[in-house]
Amino acid sequence: MLFQTRILVSGIVQGVGFRPFCARLADSEGIRGYALNSSRGVEMELHGTEAGLDRFLQRLVGESPPASSITSVSVMEERRESPHPPDGFEIARSRREGRQTALIPADLAVCGRCLSEMRDPSDRRYRYPFINCTDCGPRYTIISELPYDRPNTTMSVFTMCAECGREYVDPLSRRFHAEPNACPVCGPSVWLTDSAGRKLTSGDDAVRMCSRLLGQGRIGAVKGVGGFHIACTPFRDETVALLRERKRRPHKPFAVMAASIGEAERLVHLPYSARRLLLSPAAPIVLCCARMPVRVSRLVAPGQRTLGVMLPYTPLHHLLLEEQGALVMTSANFSDAPIVSDNAEALAGLSRIVDFFLFSDRVIHMPIDDSVAAVIGRSYFLLRRGRGYTPLPMPARLPREHDGIVLGAGAEMKGSFCFLRGDSLLPGQYLGDMKQRETLEYYSRALEHFMRLYELKPDVIAYDMHPQYLSSLAAKRMAAELGARTTAVQHHHAHFAACLFENGVDERSCGVIFDGTGYGEDGDIWGGEFLVGDASGYVRAGHFLPSRLPGGDAAVMAPWRYALGLLHDVFGRERAIELACASWPEHSTKFGTVLDILPASPRTTSCGRFFDAVAALLGLRSVITYDGQAAMELEATATGSLLAPFGVMREGDSWLIDWRPAVRWVVESMGSRPIAEIAGGIHDGLALATAEICGRIGEETGVRFAALSGGVWQNRRLLAATCRCLVANGIQPLLHRLLPPNDECVSAGQAVIAARRG
Repeated sequence: MLFQTRILVSGIVQGVGFRPFCARLADSEGIRGYALNSSRGVEMELHGTEAGLDRFLQRLVGESPPASSITSVSVMEERRESPHPPDGFEIARSRREGRQTALIPADLAVCGRCLSEMRDPSDRRYRYPFINCTDCGPRYTIISELPYDRPNTTMSVFTMCAECGREYVDPLSRRFHAEPNACPVCGPSVWLTDSAGRKLTSGDDAVRMCSRLLGQGRIGAVKGVGGFHIACTPFRDETVALLRERKRRPHKPFAVMAASIGEAERLVHLPYSARRLLLSPAAPIVLCCARMPVRVSRLVAPGQRTLGVMLPYTPLHHLLLEEQGALVMTSANFSDAPIVSDNAEALAGLSRIVDFFLFSDRVIHMPIDDSVAAVIGRSYFLLRRGRGYTPLPMPARLPREHDGIVLGAGAEMKGSFCFLRGDSLLPGQYLGDMKQRETLEYYSRALEHFMRLYELKPDVIAYDMHPQYLSSLAAKRMAAELGARTTAVQHHHAHFAACLFENGVDERSCGVIFDGTGYGEDGDIWGGEFLVGDASGYVRAGHFLPSRLPGGDAAVMAPWRYALGLLHDVFGRERAIELACASWPEHSTKFGTVLDILPASPRTTSCGRFFDAVAALLGLRSVITYDGQAAMELEATATGSLLAPFGVMREGDSWLIDWRPAVRWVVESMGSRPIAEIAGGIHDGLALATAEICGRIGEETGVRFAALSGGVWQNRRLLAATCRCLVANGIQPLLHRLLPPNDECVSAGQAVIAARRG
């Protein structure tokens, strides 16, 4: 006897070969019926024996495609007898009705089977740079709306040839309903131009010529999945120096794309966790310790012990790297502006930087940067959430207290947005510095894209309480247009809530939020904070001893200014100027003026600024050219096992980290101890003091967890040392993983807090 039922499969089940998988599975189990994409996921009507249906449902979850992620399988119609079963199993026409809840897949690195075909001279897709199947290829970057069907992608302008068309409708084909399916006859193409846009050649000749020019030391712009990369050889100092000069990026590290995992291992040390990340479908950039001596030019990542490496994730990348071993692949943008993705925009904006362009005619609907990850122990955490991870959801593991839709508008330095809907958190991609007009436009575009795809209209919009953040001003304007309520969220509370959420902790805990800048409730610049509470609220239980930030933002780009202020607080004016003249003679004419404005300068408790100041004191970096440079170079320098003396003191209801003994120790140690060991002592001494305060807070309040969030926790030496000390003090550390610890996670924390407020 045959029975019939209807089910709904939710999660990432569109654009990942799920329906073809269902068709093949149904055929093997003798199941008839259909599967279709709907607004909610994949809906199926199944006809079969009791045993066949049971096996089908069991295998459906256990054997699903690797790129899929099933969140639920729900019964739409209970089993009943099937008097008129269909003849077979088909993939039916997509249906869109009701609220859009189906999830958008991320872009996937090219799979091994496609690469084998691309390298096979007898295959019709030999050396085709856009080969793909249901297991790989572009997704998020080409989708204009859901359901994920070819007419709703930028591939709609390419009419499949007869052979591609047969693959597309054949359930036994790996390209069955692979929406970007194409070949050299009917699909996208590439062509090479000079810097003025004059066409040089096209097709495979363009790819070969591009690779040859890069090997000769030329600089090119290459169109990828999420936008353009600027590429060059990493092995020539003169080429990398020229790229830095042209891009006006004197020091910020470049990422390197290695031809294979073997080539990557020649450049960096690859622990198991890093190897897994590099080989994953997300294929992020992974920060790894560089091998010594460094095989690439030291100008690729100056002042760093680490090198950001990634593997080729598109067929085009594999073709370009066949003869190169490795290439610099850096986002085609200026400073923190958005990545360039349009051909005309690239030609207009990049022609003074590159010698040639490798263009394609596959349109990028939604630009996105490469994701960046860092490895710590056997785990990892994201530093930038982009290609391969966006727009994947995160399950809302905290109790729901809001039935509507909440938008977290994000911060400013690491712009992002995040929606909370039902049982899912939907984080957007990394967007850049929100102080730039281009980034604000990109922010609006990405936000509108999300809202259109998922049919999201927020009931509540949460924003940073800083009165001048452009993201906050944009959030208020949007709320007025949509009739949504607004709520302001303190910056460090958002960090705290994001970390608790990601770890599924819903109990009163300690939050250790160390970063550069966050607007405090008292009007000061916070950044070295100990909070106690949860997403519902917090109390400020401790912080760094406040100091003055001479000239405000001017001291951020010139760490010597803040370092001078710290010297003044420890040694007095006369001695501070004497020490400063010895350390930074090039700025000596400004010392008096800086100290004169010190009393009127903003107060700060910033841990990030303190690390910058120590880097300046040690002569590592007195002026920076990119955010976090001084602190990063301090971390890269740090070795040894010294412990700088940080004071732990009680003042009223607050625990304070007193940095003054550490500053005095640094000054007294210079000349008698290696700079690297002094830098190491600052890291390990601060870790010890941080854990001590958390332990004291734990004794007073009973909290068991310490959530570590904020950009300073990207410092892996400080993070590892602090975790060891916390555990020794009976406190369990909570770390970020898929939400970056920097300001990218603020939007998620804002959404969680707003939902909790109701």
